[in-house]
Amino acid sequence: MKSKLLMLLAGSVLFFTACAAPEEENAGETTTDGSETELAAEEATSTSRQLSDEYYRSLITDGQYQTSANRGATLGTNSNYNLKAFETGLLEISQEHFSTDNHLIQEGQYLDSSTVNKWLERYRPEGKGFNQYGDPITVDESSQNLEGLNPQHNGSKEPDERTPIFLESILEQNYVTETENGYKLSGISIGLAMNTVDYYQKKQFDATFETKISEEELIQQGKEMADKIIERMRQIEGLEEIPIVVGIFKQTPQDSLAGGSYVAEGVSENGSNSVGGWTNLSVKKLVFPLQGGESTELNSFQNFKSEVESFFPNLSGVTAEATYIDDTLVKMKVDIVTQFYGETEVIAFTQHVYDQAVKFLPPNIPIEISISSIKGMEAFLARETGENQFYSHVFD
Repeated sequence: MKSKLLMLLAGSVLFFTACAAPEEENAGETTTDGSETELAAEEATSTSRQLSDEYYRSLITDGQYQTSANRGATLGTNSNYNLKAFETGLLEISQEHFSTDNHLIQEGQYLDSSTVNKWLERYRPEGKGFNQYGDPITVDESSQNLEGLNPQHNGSKEPDERTPIFLESILEQNYVTETENGYKLSGISIGLAMNTVDYYQKKQFDATFETKISEEELIQQGKEMADKIIERMRQIEGLEEIPIVVGIFKQTPQDSLAGGSYVAEGVSENGSNSVGGWTNLSVKKLVFPLQGGESTELNSFQNFKSEVESFFPNLSGVTAEATYIDDTLVKMKVDIVTQFYGETEVIAFTQHVYDQAVKFLPPNIPIEISISSIKGMEAFLARETGENQFYSHVFD
């Protein structure tokens, strides 16, 4: 259970690291032998400690952790909630294809920021075109973008009629296995963050307008873009035969308190230039008490929230993100924000939250509870699947 706390702390460092190493440093030195991309043993090693079988050990190259080659582009999701769900969701999908028992993870090294940013822009052929506001422009050879995955602007100035931006961000994860000579690339996972709402700046009104995108349309667009991405990646040396898993991620709107979820996954195997075996994923996230309708889980949370609020003054909010798969609750994350004036208050409040969580929150699922103030994290409680008691920690 302590691993949950360590991963929480590590994650907070990871997501707020803004600077990535230059591309040539990120890539490392690789040698290609047929379809295998290998790192020599003296150049690469791994972290020796695996916190739990839920997590991959990390590949270390030349004594350093290699950050993503397209880190700036990856951070392009529309909220921190989506950013977290985008990465952790792709990890969960990857575990179904690349076991944590014999695979190590390395952040993406093959798609650099320049490449990904071009892919995220609109397709813009040479000739007559339109800018982001729908004004006609002439696109010359220097301003064209034949690599853009988002469709060409149709010229409409009305948000509901203009062609929306579907693809917001691309995430790459690399998975390697150990060999007698070192390590070799064994698989890649690609996440495509798709918009459910395209936000559009209308310059004449200095305002933001919205175009909603249906789940059916974003999945269709995501699948078409996935095939184009796979075809391009097959041209990269060393990736000709590597299995590539693709997940389509549905972002929640900017004002949502819940992160998005993956709605489809597929695989490109045996050097195929397209993705096959697409599977729809029935995952949804609800924010209690704002969503949930009439449900046992919501009623339980409401009782928990009421008991917590009656115990302590100055509570700013008690909310929970509930994750469902096939309409079954599988995990819950609770956030409590308040103001403390001393260590004894923090301890007393944490103990009370513990008691009420055991009493009211749904059993037999993993639950994380974060207690914070304007100063930051004050306490953390967590429980694994099948456990009755919580691990807790009060920060100094």
